[in-house]
Amino acid sequence: MIVCICEGVSDREVKRVLRQGACDLGSLRRECGAGGDCGSCRPQLRRMLRELKATGRQTPGG
Repeated sequence: MIVCICEGVSDREVKRVLRQGACDLGSLRRECGAGGDCGSCRPQLRRMLRELKATGRQTPGG
């Protein structure tokens, strides 16, 4: 599913970047471009970040 329409970034790409160590919106934007334009995807990106932190997988490969 596409999360960031402006940049065409899928949820799979966001999850991959998160697994590789992205830990905030800024690092997501730098690594895959998500959240850098209109901002409509930022709430979903924040949810994905919270879910990652809740599962305790904050380190690459976690």
